[in-house]
Amino acid sequence: MRILYFTDGAGIDLQGIRESVLRIPEVLTSLRRGQEQARYVDLMQVMGLPDEDFRQVSSVLRNFLINLVQRGLHQRWINRDHRADLILRRINHRNFSDIKNEVLNFIRAKSAGQDVATQDLHLLHFLSHVEITIIGPGYDEIEIWLRREISNRSDIKVLIKDVIASDPQLDWFWPQVREAVTSNEMPLI
Repeated sequence: MRILYFTDGAGIDLQGIRESVLRIPEVLTSLRRGQEQARYVDLMQVMGLPDEDFRQVSSVLRNFLINLVQRGLHQRWINRDHRADLILRRINHRNFSDIKNEVLNFIRAKSAGQDVATQDLHLLHFLSHVEITIIGPGYDEIEIWLRREISNRSDIKVLIKDVIASDPQLDWFWPQVREAVTSNEMPLI
């Protein structure tokens, strides 16, 4: 069974992540398509802003950019011939307990053999195995909860992975982000 979880995208606040996602072809395509809707703002220029300036960007534009980046990452995941039984978006769940209950209820229902409405209604995945893929950029408290609570289940094997880290062609991504972040840190005097 596969669950796809879209975080709140808070990682976009870091310039190193913004610059790195611009090297992913599907994200670039998504941003170019989104540019048609944002006629008075150059999305590529906004993505390249220093962190201090990016913090001044309106929340509407920031959420639009997060959505476009996540669309690109999702498209890349789909292009690798993946499908999901359940898709969760942080934006649709204001309350932490709502999303927690949705995940647990879905796993219980699938494990019990109940019919569960899924994205792809007839996917045949092993019920003893749950694969949760996180689409960022960045992580949030749901991802931490998934790692701590769900992965401790003894009745089901749970694998939690980041969509970027699990893509063998993007093995450069997180080391580059770490390098960019550490080179931008100011030394303490």
